[in-house]
Amino acid sequence: MPIWGWVCVGLSIVAVVVIVIANLSEKKAYDYTARHGEPTVGWIVQANNALFEEGILDQPALILVSSDEKTANDEEFMTELAEEIMDLKGMDCDDDDEEFVSGLVTNEAYVQGKRDKLPKAFAGRPNVYLAHIYIYRDHLPKKRLSQKYVNCLIVWDEPGTMICTRPWKGRKKSSRRDDEDDDGDDD
Repeated sequence: MPIWGWVCVGLSIVAVVVIVIANLSEKKAYDYTARHGEPTVGWIVQANNALFEEGILDQPALILVSSDEKTANDEEFMTELAEEIMDLKGMDCDDDDEEFVSGLVTNEAYVQGKRDKLPKAFAGRPNVYLAHIYIYRDHLPKKRLSQKYVNCLIVWDEPGTMICTRPWKGRKKSSRRDDEDDDGDDD
């Protein structure tokens, strides 16, 4: 076999090893978050278009989360803020807070566990974060995004820990104390 043939074989083996290591690393990060993470609601800011269609590949997205239970469950506030953030994508802003947020939403590179606290002057409330999440299709109804939010898990006290979706069982309220179903009743 010519040298180029051996080079191709060698590169193929290296590629397979890298993929296996990456998958094992992701699985380990997910397992940790699944064991230690707290349930919350993540409000979609932007996501790969493929997540809105049928498919098999899991994908990252950008969401809003809050460690404050009331804020996390305020659909009107969080969806309006998500829209306001998307309007800043790629914009040059005069306001420093808007420029900061514009930079966050414009950079589409996924960074596992990345979450940035939004300036209170911009968000209007404390403890609101723009976060990178890994969305598992098996955790979504019909295995695609069809809502403005995802149920997710986050380890609040460990920045840099993977933020990921959790299995879908209807919309869940965010709670640092419990994980009760939100069936739409106000009881």
